[in-house]
Amino acid sequence: MNKIASLFLLIVFSSCGNTKDIVSVNHSNLPTAIGPYSHSVSYEDLLFISGQIGIDPQSNILREGIQEQTLQIFENLKTILKDNNSDLDHIVKTTIFIRDMKQFEAVNKIYGSYFDKRFPARSTIEVVSLPRNAAIEIECIAIKK
Repeated sequence: MNKIASLFLLIVFSSCGNTKDIVSVNHSNLPTAIGPYSHSVSYEDLLFISGQIGIDPQSNILREGIQEQTLQIFENLKTILKDNNSDLDHIVKTTIFIRDMKQFEAVNKIYGSYFDKRFPARSTIEVVSLPRNAAIEIECIAIKK
C-alpha cells in the first residue's frame, strides 16, 4: 500500500510543475455563443465541447423540430471537431439533454447514424427547458486524432 501511495504522490507532485496550456476556441463558422463560454476547450489531447443546440450557423436561427435540430447539432459538432483536429470517431462521451423523452427514439436513430466504428459512452437527461426553447442539446468530450 505504501508503494501505491508513494507512486500517487510522485505523479501528483510531478504534474504540479507542468505548465500545459488550456486552449479555448470560438469558431467563426458556428452560431455565436449565447453566453460567456467557448464552443470548445482543449487540454493536451482532450477536447471538451460545450452543449450545442440546433442553430443554423448561416441564419443564426434554431431549426424547427427535434429531428432537424439533432441533424444540425451533429453538423455543428463535426465543424468543432474538425477545427480541433478530431472527428466523430474520436468522441468518447456525450451528454444529451432532451425536453421530451418521448422523442428519444427519433433522436436515437439519428444519433446512431453518425457513428461508424463504435458508440461513445452516453447519458441522456430529460430537462424542463433549454436555451432558445430548443428541443435538444448535446455536449461531448473527445480526443484529438
